[in-house]
Amino acid sequence: MQLATILEKGSITQASKHLHLTQPTLTHNMQTLEMQAGGTLFERSRHGVRSTPLGEMFAREGRAISRRLQEVAEVTARHRHGIHRQLRIGTGPLVGAALLGDVVRETLLRCPELALSVQSDRPHLLVEQLIDGRHDLVIAPSWLERPPPGIERLPLIDDVLGVFCGATHPLAAQGALKNADDLRWISLGSTSPFDQEVREMLRSVGVPRARVDLAVMGEAFMLLDILSQGQHLAVLSRFALRQLAPRFALVEMATPGAAKPRPIYVWCRSEALEDRATAQVTAVVQEVAARQLARIHPALGQAVHHRAAPAKRSDGAGLNGENA
Repeated sequence: MQLATILEKGSITQASKHLHLTQPTLTHNMQTLEMQAGGTLFERSRHGVRSTPLGEMFAREGRAISRRLQEVAEVTARHRHGIHRQLRIGTGPLVGAALLGDVVRETLLRCPELALSVQSDRPHLLVEQLIDGRHDLVIAPSWLERPPPGIERLPLIDDVLGVFCGATHPLAAQGALKNADDLRWISLGSTSPFDQEVREMLRSVGVPRARVDLAVMGEAFMLLDILSQGQHLAVLSRFALRQLAPRFALVEMATPGAAKPRPIYVWCRSEALEDRATAQVTAVVQEVAARQLARIHPALGQAVHHRAAPAKRSDGAGLNGENA
């Protein structure tokens, strides 16, 4: 942990102030660690310290230890406030905006002893955070052919992509894409595992070169608010947007051909399937998704995979834009 701080701060002097240790003590500790490791951990220069490959490996472990200690401190704080069981949920921004309000309400009604924490982020980052132990459940689409080792992926919604714009957009009244070369697009310029699939979809509906002048990553309200101003279009989750469109006066464009699939999954660590709280919340997520699907489109209500956890995982790959 001290090594990680040195590399983060860029010098032993700054790290010693942050750690409240004297410089000689910190220098001695690094010499001891180098002796135990059998190699140099960092190199000094007039610009500060620079990690060696060995040092970076040790620093990565130090950062992981720091995160776990912070988690212990958070558990202690929650216990002092009477919160004895917390379940952490990660979700894609749009899916979370559409789904999580009902999920939180239902969960707290059924499980009053349970506390929830919810974090919104980009799907591929959420799965990495799940692997690192920072979430108990993740609700997000998939770009992977198979989930990572030790991770289960339960099918939730057979969602598809749609093209959306604000009700005041020039094409909103027509309800179809025309003069595609002159259109302005939002949230298509991010580098993500889903970006190529979105561009392929646009080419298939007659938009070979989307003019992207704004990218919004990992944030639902800002994306939808800008979209509602009527200057842009965006490729987004049909399930989420049919839930959220009335709040932001958004409309969906008609597109030729079959809609691009982008199924949504519930992700968790394999051992979590045996945990009672995880199973309860997973069941709530599935029930809420089924109910919302039936409300926005009765025929789509059959497209939700509603089963109590543990459930058989799916190895089918999903496709979607970054803000799913």
